[in-house]
Amino acid sequence: MKKICTFLFLSFMLFPVYQVLGQTLEGRITDSQTGAPLQQATVSIRGTSMGRIAGNEGQYQFDHLKPGTYQIKVSFIGYEPTGKTITVKSGETTKADFQLVSKIYQQEQVLVTGNQVATTRELVPLTTSVVNEAEIENSSQTNILPLLSAKVPGMFVTQRGYSGFGVASGSAGQITIRGVGLNGATSEVLVMIDGQPQMMGLMGHPFPDSYVSSDLEKVEVIRGPGSLLYGTNAMGGVINLITRKEDKEGFSGQVRGQYGSFNTVKAAGSAGYRGNGLNIFASYNFDSTDGSRDNSDFKNNTAYLKTGYQFNDHLDLVWDGSYVNFTAHDPGPVNASDPSIYANNGAWNDIKRTNTTLTLSNHYDKADGKLKLFFNRGHHLLYDGWNSIDKNFGVNFFQGLKLINHNLIGIGIDWNRYGGKGSPVMVPQMNPNGPPTMVPSPYNDKWIWINETGVYSFVQQTFFGWLTANAGLRYQHHTTFGHEWIPQFALTFKTTENSDVKLLASKGFRSPNVRELYLFPPANPDLQPESMWNYEIGYNQSLLNKKLQLEADIYYLKGKNLIQLVPTGSFPPVRNENTWAFKHYGLELDAKYYALPNLAFDANYSYLHMDTPKLASPENQLYFGVNYLFGKFTLNTNMQWISGLYTLVKGDTRVSQNYVVVNGKLNYKVNKYLDVYVSGDNLTGANYEINYGYPMPGISVLAGATLRF
Repeated sequence: MKKICTFLFLSFMLFPVYQVLGQTLEGRITDSQTGAPLQQATVSIRGTSMGRIAGNEGQYQFDHLKPGTYQIKVSFIGYEPTGKTITVKSGETTKADFQLVSKIYQQEQVLVTGNQVATTRELVPLTTSVVNEAEIENSSQTNILPLLSAKVPGMFVTQRGYSGFGVASGSAGQITIRGVGLNGATSEVLVMIDGQPQMMGLMGHPFPDSYVSSDLEKVEVIRGPGSLLYGTNAMGGVINLITRKEDKEGFSGQVRGQYGSFNTVKAAGSAGYRGNGLNIFASYNFDSTDGSRDNSDFKNNTAYLKTGYQFNDHLDLVWDGSYVNFTAHDPGPVNASDPSIYANNGAWNDIKRTNTTLTLSNHYDKADGKLKLFFNRGHHLLYDGWNSIDKNFGVNFFQGLKLINHNLIGIGIDWNRYGGKGSPVMVPQMNPNGPPTMVPSPYNDKWIWINETGVYSFVQQTFFGWLTANAGLRYQHHTTFGHEWIPQFALTFKTTENSDVKLLASKGFRSPNVRELYLFPPANPDLQPESMWNYEIGYNQSLLNKKLQLEADIYYLKGKNLIQLVPTGSFPPVRNENTWAFKHYGLELDAKYYALPNLAFDANYSYLHMDTPKLASPENQLYFGVNYLFGKFTLNTNMQWISGLYTLVKGDTRVSQNYVVVNGKLNYKVNKYLDVYVSGDNLTGANYEINYGYPMPGISVLAGATLRF
């Protein structure tokens, strides 16, 4: 009896110790597609300070847990975070395995730009490239455009120095897709933020210095016309910058700082909250550099706020707003006839822009749509005395209907009003006793407005499980030229479970902008829209359990009515006219290979043939990149080869460039909160120009750190 009592007493006394020491939670973290273990994945228990890093086989283990219920959170670079509620029982080892879905795979399989609703890639009729969140994070670029220029086949963006594009004469940031886009100002490629058009109300161009990488979740690029869905300026293609939203419950954020060559300072901070249907994301970015040449200083401040509320499973409301203020200095071409213009940072521009949108979205089993209100305003000051205010605002409505199986009907209405005022706007006045004199135009410092309204619809139907047909038509009405019809036709043949062939015929257009119609001596109020037909065949193939993704496209473009300066034989000597036509054809190849969970390759190549030489449109573009994770290190390196890039086309004079640029970034993950890294551009010190007379910098280096909380 004494022994029994002693045993019971000891059991009672040691039971709490057994409770604390006896329970174990363990499991493995693997890739959902390949089953490969995810070494270095982070496993944490919400509400505690406990965390583990997965081992070589993706294994993790928590010892000495009390019995109870725990919320387990798992995350890994390049994968969607996940979690489970796990119950740990007394005296048992609890097993909990996690399979993570690659962000790369997930983001590239669901697209929103090509159909206005979230659609799997194989059902999107338009040729669309995706630059995903992992690729943006791994890049050293703080502006998104240089990254897109490398990652998207057939797309090219001009640069004039280390940082900053500027506006007006001598500026860079001009965008071309398949050789279309650069006609005076970049206005034949439409840039959007979450589906909202970005367009200067007077000049019709986007705002390259405004597009910072840290605010973006991913970018979708339509290579070819997108005018059926998005109207004017989408003649050559569409770039849709999709902003971040908070994807973690509770509060989180990060701060980032970088310093490097040319006294460059880059800093960014963001914070977000998600809970009870509310989603908030806010960020601030600062970029400053002395530039790689004298008188090429650049400074940019960008603030962004996005708030959303989900009323229920069917309705959500999102408001966002941004403010951008950048000052850029043009160092001028090295062979400038009058260098004094650019001395002492003399050729400057000061740009301030605000942007806001309000979007109400609906999501049902058989309907998916949105109503968007947007407003964009800018104030531009230039060293030559130019002072302008412009506005661009409107309403977009779209509703997708799935009334029968394998069918999608889309209906949309767009209304857009844009314009502004600027000075000085001078025109020549004939003088019978001497040469003409310049006097203020009737449009000098006067508000000028243009209204555009578009109505469109498309029908998409899948037959027999392997054939998808898409046809649509848009009617566009413009203040000055009247109307334009925009058709589009597409067929997709699903040849196997992992491959498809696409045939596409689509029309794009660009409306003449305020500058071309009314401002300055070449203005012509009788201009008609530019237009282009695009014909293409595309092939997509996934191999090796979708780890290898291949794409090939062949296209033929035929454009007409392009607006050019034409000699008049009188005064003024030139006038804007719809005169130019062109024909382009080319080939685009794209490949991505996720060899291992910690090793990925991507490459693209494009060939472009033009009947007439154009700037910013290289004949050959080749890109190859490697992303490798080893231990706590991540190495990202890439190479881009450009040939047949015309930098000067003037009369019979032709100047072209061929070059190879190598870039790299090495990141070290100190812990789950802190990363430190160093990046280098043009590591081989290549000598080349993109804008004529503006040599690009040699080797440049940045070092930085990111702190997450």
